[in-house]
Amino acid sequence: MLPNQGEEYDSLIKLEKLESENSYRISIPRVIENSSGWPTVTLIYTSHDLDKDCKEEILSDGTQLLCLPQEENREELTLNSTWKKAIDWLSNNNLYEGEIQIMEKENYSVEISVMWETELCLTFGRKVIGG
Repeated sequence: MLPNQGEEYDSLIKLEKLESENSYRISIPRVIENSSGWPTVTLIYTSHDLDKDCKEEILSDGTQLLCLPQEENREELTLNSTWKKAIDWLSNNNLYEGEIQIMEKENYSVEISVMWETELCLTFGRKVIGG
């Protein structure tokens, strides 16, 4: 089964720029469509430079070759402590929120990826930071 993804889920990720340089407040629903537990939040740095030897093309069998970025770094984030998570769970707080700090890297895009797990399939949301 294919994962759920798209603008509907991307719009669930709320980012607020804070006064501190490269600092943001992120807020996302903790539970969507019968998901359980806590969503996985990943910070992704993607280089703008593509592999120099790569050439995008469509092969005779219809397969499309794509050029990928030379580098992509991922960092899984924990938005708040275990104690705060316990308090949120006991108080039925449906938001998972916290502050994040990003590194400024020249020629890189930065985005947040959120994954909610359900019994049937995964659900993904993405949001570009800055720009």
